[in-house]
Amino acid sequence: MPRTIRIAAAQIGAVHRDTPREKVLQRMINLLENASNRGAEVVLFPELAFTTFFPRHLITSETELSNFFENGNITTSPQTAPLFQKASSLSIDIIIGFAETTPENQNFNTSIYYHSKTQTILSKYRKIHLPGTFEPFSNPDATNQLEKRYFLPGDLGFEAFRIPDLAQNTEPIFGMLICNDRRWPEAWRCLGLQGVKVVLCGYNTAAFAPELWGSDANQSPEKAEEDALSHHRLVMQSNSYMNATYSVCAARCGLDDGKLGLIGGSCIVDPEGRILAEAKTKGDEVVLAKIDLERCWQGKTKTFDFERHRRVEHYGRIVEQTGVVEPPRLFAGEDVASARVNGSSAAAANSIPMRPTISHKTDQIRILLINPNATPSMTASCVASVLPTLPPDVSVTPFTGPSNDAPTAIEGQVDAILSSAACFRSLIAQPDLIATHDAILVACYSAHPLINMLREEYDLPVIGIMESSLLISRTLGSKFGIVATSGRSAIAHWSNVAHYNMTPYCAGIESCDLGVLDLERLPRKEVMKILQNVSRKLTSQGAEVLCLGCAGMTEMKLALEEVVSQEGVQVVDGVVAGVQHLIGIVRMGGKTGKKGVWRSSADGRKRRGQEYV
Repeated sequence: MPRTIRIAAAQIGAVHRDTPREKVLQRMINLLENASNRGAEVVLFPELAFTTFFPRHLITSETELSNFFENGNITTSPQTAPLFQKASSLSIDIIIGFAETTPENQNFNTSIYYHSKTQTILSKYRKIHLPGTFEPFSNPDATNQLEKRYFLPGDLGFEAFRIPDLAQNTEPIFGMLICNDRRWPEAWRCLGLQGVKVVLCGYNTAAFAPELWGSDANQSPEKAEEDALSHHRLVMQSNSYMNATYSVCAARCGLDDGKLGLIGGSCIVDPEGRILAEAKTKGDEVVLAKIDLERCWQGKTKTFDFERHRRVEHYGRIVEQTGVVEPPRLFAGEDVASARVNGSSAAAANSIPMRPTISHKTDQIRILLINPNATPSMTASCVASVLPTLPPDVSVTPFTGPSNDAPTAIEGQVDAILSSAACFRSLIAQPDLIATHDAILVACYSAHPLINMLREEYDLPVIGIMESSLLISRTLGSKFGIVATSGRSAIAHWSNVAHYNMTPYCAGIESCDLGVLDLERLPRKEVMKILQNVSRKLTSQGAEVLCLGCAGMTEMKLALEEVVSQEGVQVVDGVVAGVQHLIGIVRMGGKTGKKGVWRSSADGRKRRGQEYV
């Protein structure tokens, strides 16, 4: 028996930075009435539908920025309530994207499903895959994408939900994504594993953005927009097919402010990946199709019957690894069979009492960046900070502490030891990972135990971000100061400064009274204000160089430099310092010495029958 729904995407054309909100709201109401006249039961509006796409702008006015966000109950707020009232009067469910400020003053890029019959919000989703950068590009004409500046990553997961009183004899299962989420198959699969029948996705996608990843600077604007639209269709069609689900996507599109282009392409896709309906313009437009939910069952019970065909025992990399880890290169002149034994060199494994590295034939210097805690977003921030500083022949591979074993933050000795054990066990189980790298950076601002564990086990040069930042700071100035997260970390930093014989050169260490994860969870402007005040205090104590005392601070370097650079004070990011330090050592041909304290204990463990570590 058919179980049909008439579903629509309400595409919104150009909205300028100075377009009054009431005008946008009226356009949305007009679209809703248009959809109702065509028999729509469900209408999807775009991401950040009530305003222009403000994350493309660097907004310094708190008043202007706050006007883009919704506080409290969006269904009853005076500047948004008329849309929900209209939806209720027309008995149409709506899905709408907006910028949300929570009661805790946290900001998210959010989407909700409003159920008109009960006049309630059935489900809420917060965007997880935030694209772009925290700081704007130096080119004033560049197209920026500053969502990392204005929003926190979503914290509600990919949760499907049921819709009552919509289709005959069923409560269909829906799911929501926002813009960049649609490019990540993991997001779709999370919904697919919950039996989703319809995936809803609003978006704002730049038509021409050569500074952002995925665009070719040599393309014409017309060709770039054509490619962006093609990629958009590709991800909607392929993921609908691979999860046997319908999908609906709604664009904010057109030429904002006369120069900032966004693609159109709002469409409805069936479970076979076919486009049922698509926008014909880049203006306000309703795209509508009649969908039969029964058509999802063909894929869900045959080709994509997950219960019968999935092999989860082989999918570990998807959740345990963030960045790319390439397989090792083979020895020149050897064949595949003789080149590797359990992922390492057979000859080397039999002759050296340590875990050796394959001497891979490549001109590329590869640095393994290890975040020993289990917070992937912190790893991503470290990588983002260092990428612009890399020479063409250097690459960085990120590694995050195992999510099932390592602590999410390192705020004391117990955390440090647990994270060291978790990472060490994971690394020695992946010999190819070490074998394809030239040096290792441990991205925890401390004398982390993992540093010496790796020095002992491998011959690669290894350093931590604290030691590297102190060495660089000592080179740049006679006195340095450290911006610490908490009072406890400040005490630990003093101990580690002494450990590295740097006490005479330390002007001071000041605490921000924050937890490590507060750097990501608290509103960015609140964190920045605290860090800037602490920086001023350290410069007043005589610091000529400031060290960022946590890997989680790496995105804040530029903002701190704005405060202290006028006094001739520099800011050192230990992640960047560590990578550059290791590049120099690798170019010199340096290796970790093995005659003394860092001689490997692998043979001793083997004799004791304790290779299990």
